[in-house]
Amino acid sequence: MGAIKNIQEKLGRFILKKESKNIQRNVKAFSIDNASTIGIVYDATNRNDAEIVKNFVQYFKEERKDVLSIGFINSKDSSEVVTSHLNYVYFDKKNLSSTNVPKGNEVENFINKPFSILIDLNINDCFPIEYINSLSNAKFKVGAKGSYRDDVCDLVIDIDENNKIEYLIIQLKRYLKMIKN
Repeated sequence: MGAIKNIQEKLGRFILKKESKNIQRNVKAFSIDNASTIGIVYDATNRNDAEIVKNFVQYFKEERKDVLSIGFINSKDSSEVVTSHLNYVYFDKKNLSSTNVPKGNEVENFINKPFSILIDLNINDCFPIEYINSLSNAKFKVGAKGSYRDDVCDLVIDIDENNKIEYLIIQLKRYLKMIKN
């Protein structure tokens, strides 16, 4: 990472830390059965991962859940690759400030929506996804163990033995069905 990119990310992290202090969440564990709204945040750069997430969203729709996903595409212009529709919102580098902070109505609406469960399907570090997860108003946040998710998520799942999005989804389904409330 170049010196300028490094400074930009440090400024972004400073902004996130400052904005995180204003977040007041009423944390409540939800099972899949009891959740009414589910948000999914993920890195949609890899088309295969994006298709896996679409299947996951479909699973929740079949469970009669109100589900919305937001995917970050690490590209300057993703408009010819994908377009946002119904349950799928995308943003790319055009939607980032100079400090890598995601901006725009869709990002703001996603952050402010009081999801029952927010699922972070990010396996690698991605600051725009970290930003959205950290500031989300979701009541229950879940994701893979490691990095920022250890501090932000209410439930983290260890996937070191199989560090793939498919395995994370299998484990999330399993553990979110176990919760009794």
